[in-house]
Amino acid sequence: MSDTENGQTLDIEGFDPREWLAQGVAFGTADLIQGGSFEEVIGRMVVSLLLYMRDPEGKNPFAGVVVALPPASTTTLTAESVHEALASGFLAMTGKSPNDRQLEFLQRKTRVVTSPTLEITDLDATIAAQGQHKLVAIAEASLYRDENLEEPAAFGVSAVRTSEDLWSPHVARLCQLAVSTVQATMGYAVVHVNETPAKQARNVDLLTGVDSCYVMALISEPDAKDKVEQNAQRWVSLVLRGDVAAVVAEIEEMQLPEINRLHLLAQLFSRTGKTDETLNALTLLTSHSSSMDPANSIQASWLAHKAGDNSLALALLPKDPTVARNVMWIEQGLELVTLLQENSLIERYDERLAQLCPSSLRLRENRDRRLLMNCQDATPDSQGALTTAGFTDRHLKILDGVLSPQQDYGLVIESAQNWSNEWFELAVICCAMHAWHSGQYRDAADAASQITKSETYGRQATQLTLSSVRAMMLREELGRDDGEYYRERLQSVFRYLARHPEDSSIRTGISRLLSVESCGDIGVPIAAFIMLDLTSEGVRLANLRNDTTEGERQGDRADGLAPTEDAIKAVVAQCLKWLSDQGAGEHGVTILPKELAAHPDHTIRLVTRLILMSAPKGEDVDIDFLETLVLLVCAMAPHATAERNTDLRVLRLLAGQCATVGQYQRARNLTEQSLLIGQGDAGRARLAWHAFADTYHRCRNLTEALVGLVSAMATDAPVEKPDLWNEIHTAIRILRDLGLFDLANDFLPILKQLTADLGHDADNDARIVALDLSLRLMKVENDSPEIGAIVEELSSSFKSAVHDRSFLFPLVVLMGQAIQRADAGNVEVSEQAREQLRIGLGLVGEQAAHLVQTLSTAAPSASDVAEMFNRVQKGLYASDAPGDFAFVGVAARRLLDDPAGNIASEESKAFGVELLADHAISLPETPPELECGWPVRYSQFLNKAGLDVAFIGVDRSGELVVTYVSNGETRCIEQPTHPQPFKLRLLAWLQKYPWSYGYIDSAEGSNEFYTTMEALDVRLPSSNALLVIAEPLLQQMTYNLSIAEPSEAGGFSQFHGVASAIGMAPSLTWFSMIRNQARSGQTAYKAWISAEDGPELGGPLDLALDRLRSTFDDFEFTVDTSRKLPHGMFDAGLAVVTAHGGLTAGGRYIHSIRDEDSLFESPSALASTLAGIEVVILFVCSGGRIDKHPLDNTVVGLPKLLLDKGCRVVIASPWPLDVKVTYRWLEPFLREWEAGTTVLQATKKANEAVAQALGDAPQYSLAMTVYGDVLLTKRENEN
Repeated sequence: MSDTENGQTLDIEGFDPREWLAQGVAFGTADLIQGGSFEEVIGRMVVSLLLYMRDPEGKNPFAGVVVALPPASTTTLTAESVHEALASGFLAMTGKSPNDRQLEFLQRKTRVVTSPTLEITDLDATIAAQGQHKLVAIAEASLYRDENLEEPAAFGVSAVRTSEDLWSPHVARLCQLAVSTVQATMGYAVVHVNETPAKQARNVDLLTGVDSCYVMALISEPDAKDKVEQNAQRWVSLVLRGDVAAVVAEIEEMQLPEINRLHLLAQLFSRTGKTDETLNALTLLTSHSSSMDPANSIQASWLAHKAGDNSLALALLPKDPTVARNVMWIEQGLELVTLLQENSLIERYDERLAQLCPSSLRLRENRDRRLLMNCQDATPDSQGALTTAGFTDRHLKILDGVLSPQQDYGLVIESAQNWSNEWFELAVICCAMHAWHSGQYRDAADAASQITKSETYGRQATQLTLSSVRAMMLREELGRDDGEYYRERLQSVFRYLARHPEDSSIRTGISRLLSVESCGDIGVPIAAFIMLDLTSEGVRLANLRNDTTEGERQGDRADGLAPTEDAIKAVVAQCLKWLSDQGAGEHGVTILPKELAAHPDHTIRLVTRLILMSAPKGEDVDIDFLETLVLLVCAMAPHATAERNTDLRVLRLLAGQCATVGQYQRARNLTEQSLLIGQGDAGRARLAWHAFADTYHRCRNLTEALVGLVSAMATDAPVEKPDLWNEIHTAIRILRDLGLFDLANDFLPILKQLTADLGHDADNDARIVALDLSLRLMKVENDSPEIGAIVEELSSSFKSAVHDRSFLFPLVVLMGQAIQRADAGNVEVSEQAREQLRIGLGLVGEQAAHLVQTLSTAAPSASDVAEMFNRVQKGLYASDAPGDFAFVGVAARRLLDDPAGNIASEESKAFGVELLADHAISLPETPPELECGWPVRYSQFLNKAGLDVAFIGVDRSGELVVTYVSNGETRCIEQPTHPQPFKLRLLAWLQKYPWSYGYIDSAEGSNEFYTTMEALDVRLPSSNALLVIAEPLLQQMTYNLSIAEPSEAGGFSQFHGVASAIGMAPSLTWFSMIRNQARSGQTAYKAWISAEDGPELGGPLDLALDRLRSTFDDFEFTVDTSRKLPHGMFDAGLAVVTAHGGLTAGGRYIHSIRDEDSLFESPSALASTLAGIEVVILFVCSGGRIDKHPLDNTVVGLPKLLLDKGCRVVIASPWPLDVKVTYRWLEPFLREWEAGTTVLQATKKANEAVAQALGDAPQYSLAMTVYGDVLLTKRENEN
């Protein structure tokens, strides 16, 4: 064939190879024919070449024909099939059936060979062994695999991989090797793919891009499978938009066979998370399982497993893998049976895969993983849970060495190091796994952290390093001064994560590890020091992008000139229309057709300029239109050269705009997509991680922002100067907001130097000025004259920033804050500065101006703050609320202030506290918009049920503000004044209490309780039942212990909890939503105490079990005494947990749950086991302790964790609880609970019973406190 025919498509009925071969055949080339049957293609091509091809001497040029078939177990083709195809081809090409002599000639000239496996290299070796000048015909080429191919990962919720995506890369590789072989043997090859011809541009480019291989597509009427694949992308997009019914209707109209219809519906339902519908379709499919294609059966089995029905998965899975011939699906089957731990099926699938593709990376990985899972056994005599089928001698030697009684990990690793690096890494990870399961966490971390960069075992090593470090922190195996050890191990974890931005599981693990629960307040400093370590290593600069590149000039116009602006605008218009016609698009997944993506680099630059302009002066940014432009850039970027990475840059800009207008969840969604788009390339990963860090900082999640920034630096990828400028700018902002002002200042000179290098005035650049002044502003007091100087410096920068909204907005925000603080401190500000602020507000758009004005007003109206709160987009996760509402909190606190000469309304103060309360707890459904009068109105409604409500917060001066709603009336409770503001007194109290209250000897009396609580001097009215709604700072207080003034002259003070039943809820919004939620209907009573059940009493937990036994029996409790967290609590309506609770080394934050043996668990693990139980009683030391999060406006503690997991009420002690309280408290509580008393009053009665038994010692009688739904009763659940 000639070069001019490369890629030609013949759209004919029936295949006539004479037209294709009219130009002759060149030795050393190949023809790839897609479509048509084996008989039609191979039969006719071979016959035509034998009958009609002649060399210059008039002889047939081929020494013979070789027809290569796949392994016999994967095909129905045989030598007889080949001979029948040749006879049929002879008839088609000559119009006559071949006679005996002609048949004998065809069979003599043709040799049928079988590839030993489905590996392309084995097929190639088979062909090469056939000799010189051979005509080679390769049948069913789409079955073959090349294990060395690195296929791009599929990502995105709307991504669809069609069958051609699966076979095209491998067929292209097969053709490359076939061409190379026939060039060496002076032969010619015909490669046949009996699949629908490739249509996707990327796949067509792959196939036609093979040198000396010419491609033909035999077009036929599309069958049902073709029609499904043609519609798949559109259907998925529609389904993700919620148009499921429309897609189902289309499928029904196709009148597919029932087996295909159900399989298709199951796939669509699975993509949208409709578990019940998926399982229903799959269940119906089981009646057709014997007729299903094996590949489809395996896929259906996976869908059942994903939906949580493993028995259905096994029912659908082929038990005999020899019926499957597609390597990819056999690999999937092996993976599934391994997850299901079905050893007999593992052996069959392993054998089948080894037979067809012995070099399969998934086969090797599966065997290695089974070895790794078997190394989890901590005892040498135990048998591994998974079969060792397929294990090599080296696998078995590692297993024997790891489980050896001597347990010499070093020897195992040293032996493996002599084999190869891969075996060394496998030995390391196996030893680390065994060490972890044996409780040798430091050994595990030391080993695993060595190989987190491993291509094969990096992920497992990273997971083990994380788990080991977390276990060490939980057990406090190292002191607070050993941060360097943790830093080194975590740096290895970041090295892995940096190169795998798509690995959300590892990222979540790092965030959990850095959380307050895991490591107290040292997590963020550790991450900050890792960032500084990486910074000290320096950075490699990439070449700056030129305006045009050679590739771009060649691709844009034939005359080498840049396209006109009109031409680019025409391209933009066409592309926008195409995107609109798609109905929906996904960043990084939706890609423009090649024919539309003209002038890609120039087009991207034009669209990026439009994005940077955002909106005309004075108008709000149209986020939806901006996202359309960003989608266009992302769809165009894969076709670009110089601007290939601009998709990640504009996604960061869009996310920043979303955060500015309060659409924080949208911003987070965009940056999560950036991480998916950035995978596979270190440079793009660095840009994606920076986008993540920048966005999460704007969403006020400083821990996640720091994780992103450290990950960006850990990629160690070269970075262009403009991108490095943005990275350092983000680093300064994060360090500033963490309060690390000196470190932030250290980066400013670097940023200024980069600014100058990029051609800007480093001393007067508005961005530098705003950043520098923000650092200064955060360090000065309100009444400092320096605030006036800061305002004037901001004012002088206004003129240079008014033409760029991205420069102007930070200046406006900062100037608004600075002027407000100056006014509060009576610092003089010039009228010119105030006028410039007014001008700036007029230029940034109405919505942004409203935000700045509300934040910079000393006394904002409650309605303005309510509007600000309601504008914030609700997050997917409650944990995002503190950051999302951070700016709202600034304005809400001002509602607690009494303006000069006036008194703020009680309604506004109650509303302010509700806004400042803890909203980081999951709600049963999305709450309605909040009105400023609602907290008081709802409290008045609760008054009718006998419940008073106190809203407690601190104003900007740090003084306590209490707004009290009782008997339908609202009033502010005046608090006494002291030389020190209340907030400072509270912080001093928190240094020792409430923890120390648990260690006061009752024989010493209650003097320490009185003196410490009198120092706080909190005034609350007497109440029969009181619900406290407090901001997180004040949820740390023990309101049971607040001092009640004597009711008559000469009387004695007493603790409020003696006369009042006091409970607390995270927020009134949460309380109202949980009160409206339907009850669970679960009524079982269950208890867990990790203790010895017998006559020997070894410790407090054994004593508690012994003394509580009669109560458990009387009330028919199911009691679990196992030495591990309980896993059978799901049907309980009330649960009692008795355990030891440990705080962090600093004496704050509930950190661990322990027994008197070897149990160490995290509070979150305990909360997960108790999820959904309505009433949880914790006899756990400090189980009711609440601490404010060091960075966010939320709390840390078991009550919050349990309420977030769906529990309705938690009863626990905020200080260490004496065991003698437990068995004196529980029985009277249960009596009251059974009688229908509210949980709040039942707790009060039980506390009184403790006082009667043990005296009025508050450490016993006022310990148990109610958190959550204080009005809950048992009778409600029964009804």
